[in-house]
Amino acid sequence: MGKAIRLALPLIMMLSPLAGPSAEGPRLLFDSERIRLEIHGDTLRVEGLYRFIDTTGRDRLSLFYPYPADSLLGTAWMDSLAIRPRAGDPWTPARFVESDRGDGAHWHLEPPGGERFEVLAIYRQLLHGRHARYIVTSTRAWRRPLRHARFELALPPGASLSAGSFPFEPDDEGILVFEAEEFLPDEDIIVKWSGDPSP
Repeated sequence: MGKAIRLALPLIMMLSPLAGPSAEGPRLLFDSERIRLEIHGDTLRVEGLYRFIDTTGRDRLSLFYPYPADSLLGTAWMDSLAIRPRAGDPWTPARFVESDRGDGAHWHLEPPGGERFEVLAIYRQLLHGRHARYIVTSTRAWRRPLRHARFELALPPGASLSAGSFPFEPDDEGILVFEAEEFLPDEDIIVKWSGDPSP
């Protein structure tokens, strides 16, 4: 069995300069993401589909997935984590451990073989008001833009977006969507809404 490669990642991942592969050698590349943010009462549910290209040849990867640190947000916790080779393949559960500090979760992945794989992560975070945040700025730590990023925002019935750091637009089903190519953001996704009687 090959050695594990350990990566610390601020958003979702950043190569550790000590333990990760060098820029000249084999690398784990963060390729694209599709994120769905759903507001349910006093809780934000985040479903993230992350696509990677792995040229390291390692059979184990350890990653740190941080939660937003924001005074308007409460405790966060990971619901589930799964991995698969590609779209259409069955998901295999993956192991995660919450950080002792409550600031994220440690992912322990066994890549399914081949250079590409997908990870599906679902976490929740308590809300102290009509304000939510999702970290995207740490994408810059990978030193390359994402090929594609799609973000979907589902607000509670009767609520409307009052402010946002990115230009979300409604689709035919009323879901707010923002998409970008070559995505290398300077600010996190922050949204505020009004018209909802809760939380």
